[in-house]
Amino acid sequence: MLCELLDSDTNPARAAEIRGLISDCPECFSRYEDELAARLLVQKCCGGAQAPDTLRQRIIASITTVSVTEIRYRR
Repeated sequence: MLCELLDSDTNPARAAEIRGLISDCPECFSRYEDELAARLLVQKCCGGAQAPDTLRQRIIASITTVSVTEIRYRR
């Protein structure tokens, strides 16, 4: 849920919903702040460098790929 909030493609209504949930949970809010700080530090250290488009496409493709294995038991 935290990553969903921090990712830039989360729609505003969903982001507001997540912020409401996080604000009710001190531990969640602390983790949110830590994640945000880590992301900002990485962004600062990398100088705004972005991954090549081909790498980004491969990562997105691997995330959205689903593997299914069917196991049948015979007596």
